[in-house]
Parts: sequence; structure tokens; C-alpha cells
Amino acid sequence: MGHQLANGRLEVEIAKVGRYQGTRFDRTGFITQVKLTESGHTFCVHEFAEGFNPQAGSGLCNEFGLHEGMGYAEAEVGDWFPKLGVGLLKRVSEAPYNFQHAYPAEPFDVDVISGDSNISYTVRSRSINGYAARLVKKISIEDTVLTIDYELINEGSRRIDTEEYVHNFIGINEEAVGPEYKLKLPVPVRFTEVESDYTSDLLSVQDNEIGWTARPHKPFYGRMKGFNGGDYPYSWELTHSARRAGVREISDFPVAHMALWGTGHVISPEVFVRLSLAPGEKRSWSRKYQFFCW
Repeated sequence: MGHQLANGRLEVEIAKVGRYQGTRFDRTGFITQVKLTESGHTFCVHEFAEGFNPQAGSGLCNEFGLHEGMGYAEAEVGDWFPKLGVGLLKRVSEAPYNFQHAYPAEPFDVDVISGDSNISYTVRSRSINGYAARLVKKISIEDTVLTIDYELINEGSRRIDTEEYVHNFIGINEEAVGPEYKLKLPVPVRFTEVESDYTSDLLSVQDNEIGWTARPHKPFYGRMKGFNGGDYPYSWELTHSARRAGVREISDFPVAHMALWGTGHVISPEVFVRLSLAPGEKRSWSRKYQFFCW
């Protein structure tokens, strides 16, 4: 049984720690659904259209170190390295770190304190090769806003250099991706990387807005320039014209870069924050999600 936060305006479903069993995403605060109570609009879907998969993403789940396994490069085959929010992972080959690989894992211990409108997680520090970090994550709701507050403390003897983002598996009322969706940024859209000609043809860009020219039949991906999130009212806003509903993410940190991934049933705007902590240093940041309809 998971946790539900509710305040009469917003309902948030959060999986129990351990329901997600993969080694990619943070296992704490794994948000599987958000619903506007009065209108009934829902906003989250699973990574795969077939439904929940304990090895895959869902809803608003975050990840540390998408492309950079912390301590992976110096670990020998058979040695352990840390994955923040997950546990100690075992290097199994000489191949580079791959976020899609399911590594053998020893999960970190987690303390959970929950209430009606908030829940907090403390991931206990465990030292390996000089790396050790304590992660505190608090999820709370007020009106129709969901807030995720993070605190990361470097308790090891080595510097932590990594990044964090929330994958944001969004599908408003489970509507298929298509021209009814619009994604707005607070700045003009500037793609620095587009995965394929398919993505280029599928996405329509006009100033600070991205649209879809058709219903996707395979995944699309692009990477965009960052900006200072604290200077703008939101980092992105996704709406569905027929369902007359939307969600926006608000960031209080410099956005290192953004990415946009998706496929036929899901759109994932991703906002990355760069984290660099010397031993003993602490870093705090937050993300807010505002859900609305009209």
C-alpha cells in the first residue's frame, strides 16, 4: 500500500518505497498519479502504455546521474558504486555506465514520516570509496500546487558532481499525444540536440511554444538550452486544448539544460539541475507543480 496526499483540491498517489524495483530512478517519493479533485482531471501515466512496471518509470519520478554513474569510472568489475536515491550498485562489466541497465543493488535504508498533506523521506548515508550522502526529500501540497523540496548533504570525503531531474511522465486524462497538446517555455525554444529527422518533423516550434504535427508512432527526443529558473514564472507549461487542463513546473534554480522525450502516450519535459558539493557541503533546491483547468 502506498501513500495518498489530499487536501480537497488535489490528490497525489505515491508508491511505497520498494514498489519500484529498478536501479535508475530515485525510489523515494515515486509519484504515480496526480488528480484535480473537483474536475477529475488526471496528469500522470506510466513509462510503458501497458501499465505499471516495477522496473520502469511512472508519473513524477526523479533520477540522479542520468549519464554519469557516481564513482562508476574508478570501480572495478565486481565493485560497488552509489546511486543517489537507490542504493549501492554493482559494476558488472567493463562497459560504460548505462542508466537503462538493471544493476545488482543493495538499497539504501529510508526513514519515512507521513501526514495528510505532506510526506518526507530521509535516505541514510552509506559510505563506499569515499562517497557518502544523505538525501532528504519532502513532498507537500497546498491548494493545487505540489512541491518537492530536496536537501543533499555530502557526508563523504570526496566531491559529489552529479545532476538531478524529474522525468515527468505526463498524459492529461491519458489522452494520446498529438496536436491538442502544447508545450510552452518561458524563453524562445532553442534545441541544441535533436535525436532524429523524425523528431524534427514531428515537433513544430514557434518562438517559445512546441506543438506536435501528428500522433507519434515511436519515441522522440530533443535537448534544449537552459536558463535561470528563478527569473521566470515557470520552467515549462503543458496544456491539452480539448481537455482544457494543464500543468506547469516552477524551478528555483539555474536550469542546466532541458530535454523533451515522449512517445505515443506520454510527454516528458525534463528540467536538469547541476549539483556539485564539496565534502561537508549541503545543497537545497525545490520544484513546484501547479495543476489547473479552465
